[in-house]
Amino acid sequence: MANYVMGIDIGTTGTKSMVVDLSGNILGKSYREYPLKYPVWNQVEIDADYLIEQVFDTVKEAIQNSKVPAQDIKAISFSVQRATFVMLDENLEPIENRFYVWLDNRAEEDMAEIATLIDPHRQAHIAGLPTSCTYTVEKVYWIKKHTPEIYNKTKYIALVDTYAMHKFGSDEIVAEVTNQMVGGMIDAKTFQWSDEILDAYGIDKNKLPPLVDPCTIVGKIKEDVSKRTGLAVGTLIVAGSGDQQAAAMGAGVTEDGSMSLTLGTVGELVVGLAKPDFVKLEGLQIPSTPNKGVFEIEGNQLSGATCYRWARDVLCPTEVALADAMGVNAYDLMGNYVRKSKPGCNGVVFYSGIFGTGYPNWNIKATGVYVGLKSSNTRADMVRAVMEGVTLESRNIYESIKATGVTMNDEITVTGGAINSPEWRQIIADVMGCKLKILKVSDAAIIGVAIVAAYAAGLISSLAEGVENMVQVVDTVDPIPENVEFYNKLLPIYQDVYHGLNDKKIFDRLAQLS
Repeated sequence: MANYVMGIDIGTTGTKSMVVDLSGNILGKSYREYPLKYPVWNQVEIDADYLIEQVFDTVKEAIQNSKVPAQDIKAISFSVQRATFVMLDENLEPIENRFYVWLDNRAEEDMAEIATLIDPHRQAHIAGLPTSCTYTVEKVYWIKKHTPEIYNKTKYIALVDTYAMHKFGSDEIVAEVTNQMVGGMIDAKTFQWSDEILDAYGIDKNKLPPLVDPCTIVGKIKEDVSKRTGLAVGTLIVAGSGDQQAAAMGAGVTEDGSMSLTLGTVGELVVGLAKPDFVKLEGLQIPSTPNKGVFEIEGNQLSGATCYRWARDVLCPTEVALADAMGVNAYDLMGNYVRKSKPGCNGVVFYSGIFGTGYPNWNIKATGVYVGLKSSNTRADMVRAVMEGVTLESRNIYESIKATGVTMNDEITVTGGAINSPEWRQIIADVMGCKLKILKVSDAAIIGVAIVAAYAAGLISSLAEGVENMVQVVDTVDPIPENVEFYNKLLPIYQDVYHGLNDKKIFDRLAQLS
């Protein structure tokens, strides 16, 4: 009898499930999108019931597509968007059926007040996170202050994986600790809830679930979920990790200096660092990997490949319609535009701040910006400029991390949707000036939690064995020297687009008009 596992990735705009063998091969997969809701301009939510229905559907369809007998799938585990949470009532149902998404910036109006609750530097040194309205703790404070009726009805504050494990049948409500580290309420040194942070924010610790480690078996699939998902009764439910930690494991980031770059909804440059200095690295996210106690430092890029999705929807509606008619991916057709332009996009620079900017500037009021547009520029220049802008922001993060003294290798494993484009792969190699390693399975977060599931089920002896057997590098991309030289000159221009606008408070003034 063959043994398989399932990785389930619950992302910001969609969910994906895959049946995986112990060599990292995908036997069956399924994907569903769900819409983000914007009650007002700075609030972002997801319908909780709809999200979990899409997750169930992808699990069922992935099993059907795999042709694998359900009883051969021994365990499932979850990779999830981080810092997104739901308030559960006494019946463990989502209050007002809403997830508060990490992209939500409603707490921005209270950030000055929040800074008086606890010294932001002290908070960063405890949690390994900067103070930002991106994270869970700041938004919970907003809810407690502005909608106390919701806070008072809350039994548990649950991140996405807590809710998903509960809906799949975990024995009790639990919170996986490495994912919780990007919520802002965990002491990164003790792996426990931080009483100092909770007390400062006035958050009731009793509203937080018991913590469990990654790789913990939290329950088994029962009859009702089996009927809904196609999973066999008794399949193990295993605590996973946050999507970026899972993706780093699925990309083979297992030692000091190894790097991965994810360009999905959010961008993330991850560097392995076993013993981080939380003070020296303030401003970076520093969570543990699923190998608890082995850390990674993360340069967060709030506006990742979502910028390119915006370009698809706004700049290329004809290509979207044509792709639908042809049954192909619209991004493949957009590649024609990218090839028609050239490095530098004939003088056009796109600053990739559609959802604000993360490390090192941390400014959620930043916006996307085109600079250098002339009558001679074409749609090809504008589309390619988005690709280049997203990648230049990754390079900006890389240089900022390098300036802290952290040693990084000269190779990067790239994951996320961007890697599906050969044009973007070359741009990444050229802008970063590094050799790229291309994975057989670009959905590295799925492979990461598949490794976790396999280890918990006793199918492999260690996480390291899982990485060795299941992470498959199938290609490399070398940078083109003359392009590297060009982008080295373009980088400071890109950086100055932000600083020039920010210094004149253009982003703040535009936000006030909104």
